[in-house]
This record gives sequence, C-alpha cells and structure tokens, in this order.
Amino acid sequence: MPAATAATGATGSVQAVTRALDLLRILAETPGGIGLSPAARKAGLAASTAHRLLNTLAARGWASFDAPHNLWRVGPEAFITGQAFDPARHLAAAALPVMQRLMERSGETVNLAIRADDRMLYLAQVECAEMMRAFARPGARVPMISTGVGKALLAAGSRPLPVQATGTGSEGLAAELAAIAARGWALDDEEQSIGLRCVAAAISPPRGLQPIAALSISGPTARISDDRLDALGRMVVDAAADIGRTL
Repeated sequence: MPAATAATGATGSVQAVTRALDLLRILAETPGGIGLSPAARKAGLAASTAHRLLNTLAARGWASFDAPHNLWRVGPEAFITGQAFDPARHLAAAALPVMQRLMERSGETVNLAIRADDRMLYLAQVECAEMMRAFARPGARVPMISTGVGKALLAAGSRPLPVQATGTGSEGLAAELAAIAARGWALDDEEQSIGLRCVAAAISPPRGLQPIAALSISGPTARISDDRLDALGRMVVDAAADIGRTL
C-alpha cells in the first residue's frame, strides 16, 4: 500500500473515533436523551454519519436507543469501563460506609447494583453475620424485572424499559412500578431465588441524571417477614438517600 494511502486510512480511522467520542460526550451532556438530528447538529455531522456511529456505539453498549421516544442516551458500558478510572469509583466508595451501617441496623446482607442494558450488575456487597444469608456476588448480572434493585430503578424512571417489561403481562408490572414509586421501595418476593426476599430503593443521582444504581437488603423469607417489610423499606430508602447526598 502506498504511504499516502496508508496515512489517509489512519487519518480516517482517527477521525471516526473522534466523531464517535464527540457523540458520546453529547449524550453524556443530555441525560434525558437526545434525538438523532440534534445530536448530529451538535457534533457537526451529517445525520447519516451520526446514525451510523451511534449504532456502532450501541452495538458495543456505549450508547442506547429509546425507540418509543426516538432518543439516544449513554449506554451502561460507559459506566462499567469508566470504573477503571479511580474518580469514577466514587459511587462504590460513597456507598460502602452507608452499606455497612445498613447491614448492622437491619442484620441482613446489603447489595449495591447498577443497570447494564436489561439486567442489573452487582457492584458491591456487605454480608451479614447470619448463617443463612443471601449471596449476590459483585460482577453477577440478574434480570431487572425479577429483582428488587431492578424494579426500584424502573419505578424511579430508568429508561428505556427492558424488553421483558413490554410484552404480555406488562400491565401488571406497570401497576407494581406505580406502587413502588408511591411507597419508595421495591420488593423481590422470591422472584429471583426461592426462599429469599429483597427490599430495594433507587439511589438518586446528582444533577438530575437518570437513576442507574440501587441499594438492597436481602435475606431469607424466615427473617424478612411481612411484618418487617415496612421497617426495612424505610431503612433502605434512608440509606439510598444518604448515598445520593454524598454523590
């Protein structure tokens, strides 16, 4: 290949990366979502070029498309990959002291999770001292609609809705999410694992961003009984608010 052609190819590759990063920055600056045309205009790109780049980002998880509203947003990979940069670990650093206090107050295991596409990714856990306790190891991924942390995020306005929440039976889920939003906490009542319950609340992010993280108390049904649900719900809501204020 002639030197000039090689240089042109390299320059073209760098230009594509630069344009994609510009689009990613624009998505980050518009947490409520942005349409294709405004995103292309802000990036100084043709709509067709912006669409191609956004689809590439979405295929890798760096962007996500809210089809019902025709809006593009930052994808979960941006958060997950960003954890390699120390300042981005602020969420876990802020949460762990609060999680420790919540574990001591509730006597149950406490978990921190974030959204990753249509699933929840567990980031951290503080185990209780009980012989029988719930386990959701950091790095584990679980469905949103069958977990307390996932339902708490959806009720708090996390979008788009996962695929599982838009098919048959979605009316029942919508009613459940409305009830969660009204009381402030969600319940996984043996939906993810038989014999285990989870009470969870969304963590309010800074600067009005979409909620992406949630906190939960989990344990066996023998200890997380019906008469404890309200008290545990208030505990996890208060703890999630503490983390949000720290952020």
